Amino acid sequence: MSDRVDKAAPLQPPSILMGGLHLAALWALAIVQPLLNLLGNNPDFFVARDNTSGEIILFVLLLAILPALAAGLIEFLLNLISPAARWIFHLVLCGVLFSAIALQVLKQFTDGPAWPMIISALILGGLLTWAYAKAAFMRSMTDILIIAPLVILVSFFFFSDASELTTSTTEVKAKEVEASNPAPVVMVIFDEFPAGSLMTPSGKINPKRFPNFSELQRTSTWYRNTATDASYTAIAVPSILTGKDANRDSLPTAADHPDSIFTLLGGDWKTHAIEPITQLCTEAVCGKREDGGGMGDALSSLTSDLKAVSAHLLLPTDMGDDLPDISQSFQGFGGTEEDSVERGRARQWVRDRLSEGENSLDGESDVAKFLSTLGSDGQTFDFVHVEKPHYPWTHYPSGLKYSDGTEDFRSFISDTAWLAPPYLTDRAHQAHLLEVGFTDNLLGRIIGAIKKRGRWEETLFVATADHGAAWTRDLNRREAEPETMGQIGMVPLFIKAPGQTTGRIVNRPTCTTEIVPEMARTLGIDLPWEAAECDRETIRIDNGAGPRTTLSFAESIAQRQVYIDQMARLLGGDGADWQRAFEWGDNSELIGQPISGLGISGTPSGGGAPEASPDISGEGASTFDPVVKLNPVLRQRGTIEGLDEGVPLAVAANGRIAAVGETYTDRGQTMYSILIPQASLRSGTNQIALFEVLNPAGGSPGNKSGRPELRSLWTSDDQ
Repeated sequence: MSDRVDKAAPLQPPSILMGGLHLAALWALAIVQPLLNLLGNNPDFFVARDNTSGEIILFVLLLAILPALAAGLIEFLLNLISPAARWIFHLVLCGVLFSAIALQVLKQFTDGPAWPMIISALILGGLLTWAYAKAAFMRSMTDILIIAPLVILVSFFFFSDASELTTSTTEVKAKEVEASNPAPVVMVIFDEFPAGSLMTPSGKINPKRFPNFSELQRTSTWYRNTATDASYTAIAVPSILTGKDANRDSLPTAADHPDSIFTLLGGDWKTHAIEPITQLCTEAVCGKREDGGGMGDALSSLTSDLKAVSAHLLLPTDMGDDLPDISQSFQGFGGTEEDSVERGRARQWVRDRLSEGENSLDGESDVAKFLSTLGSDGQTFDFVHVEKPHYPWTHYPSGLKYSDGTEDFRSFISDTAWLAPPYLTDRAHQAHLLEVGFTDNLLGRIIGAIKKRGRWEETLFVATADHGAAWTRDLNRREAEPETMGQIGMVPLFIKAPGQTTGRIVNRPTCTTEIVPEMARTLGIDLPWEAAECDRETIRIDNGAGPRTTLSFAESIAQRQVYIDQMARLLGGDGADWQRAFEWGDNSELIGQPISGLGISGTPSGGGAPEASPDISGEGASTFDPVVKLNPVLRQRGTIEGLDEGVPLAVAANGRIAAVGETYTDRGQTMYSILIPQASLRSGTNQIALFEVLNPAGGSPGNKSGRPELRSLWTSDDQ
């Protein structure tokens, strides 16, 4: 026997081709598979962006192939210089991708904290890379994985929920119908609009706050007790436009909804539609959609939009605080079927995309587009989906904005519940109501444009909303629950028939699925498909997953009344003007008083003197220009050092108390956010001051006058 021990030859680096296939496989598992799984389960991401099948296919192929090709090219060039350098570069890439895969596995077992997870993932990635370089078994396993990109692509293109967008060739055409009473048609669908937000305790619409809805009520039929059948746009809007029950398994496209108001009228009516989320109006009916500049721009936009989505998906959860928010308004993005709020971040990301350079989702851009193409003569059908008064709320009823990005409530909306304390809940109700006032402003612009064209009397006009929203502690803001059906399930509905000049109120329970059949009846058209039957006893809301939420109409109407009464107690009801919406909160009796008549204390309430730091400094914190849309001075917001949450505050404008509020805690910081009325400001520079309101019964040892005392926290004079 030989005393020489044969040793196995060292494992050699793979060829450049095989190494490239290894990198493609690891890239597919680390990045492509999680992202395509997410997008495959949320095809409405592509629908809302108007992406064509060609754009989707090319984007996915480039995502899967291009990075590996680029890495292979770099390896080829390095190999010409130094095979050792090429091998080191290859192992570094493998280490990064193995670490990314390890991080995804760790995320399945823990939510953080982030850095221990990242360090653990790097260690695991390093060990796997060492095994890849040294162990034949690991190299063989990687050889097997080279089929992963193909499997992932086939799964996305042919078996995901998005497959219809890449493989469907269904052509949807307009119906052939006869109308005995043809008329111009205008239809407006608002978004996230509880009917109770429009109503006073007496069941009316306050003309001082909502003059345009009030006018619409006086000249149309107001279906006061109308219920939707879905809690989010992607299934609620198609249900409205087809008159059929909400279908959670369908996409908001014409292919999935060939029977709609667009195909009903599209043959004989010149049709134009503004659909920011859905695609129910076909190219044959509405013409080619604006594509933003072709394939290159579409791919660039897709890449840009998915950067933050990918970061949220791939990084540890608690690292998402520093990323753009994609978790609110349209719920989540990327979870399981059972956790329905984790299926909609695509819709929120669409919302964020639309906001870039387009008035931060203020509704004006879509309304402006709508008005620019509004029919002036002939048989026309004009449709617009206006994403207001949807959160985030940033407007006053006049149309002025107090914020172009920052929000006050993001941290208090979880995947399943509204978590804000009482003060912030009241503050949210205020912001929402002001946004409803802005929605009334937009409605007025639409009605005014129709009247300017001399077509109001002859027009069939429809205004409704897709769903509502709720702000009840520990209950979901968007998905309907039995306790919130009165807010989420009940929406406004007004239908003005051609020639109608006198208002009428219908109190019987009504369903949004009745809108299209009523429009067809008014126009003298026999509806060529079977519409859903309205259950006038029970409201059933489809949340997109799980069983439908049900509650009787009577209980839902009673819930809505409780909400209306709560809003009225807080912000004013019948006969209240907009000034009343700012006169609420503890110490509201101070509003309007000159600060010269109040005690000004210089004694700290405890510890060091507290101090406020406003978000906006310089001229923006005190300058008001009613001609300019964005006026941050309308919202006094920032952080405070030296005070706990719940401390009463007051904001003075030009020597008088304009509004009151209190501190709150957000992510460990003491914050304040107080809206002040426009009437308290003058055009140009204003004197703004923030005060702590001291308890006259003993908040300050020197206060014996019985009057409230103020402690200065910040003043614009110090800027």
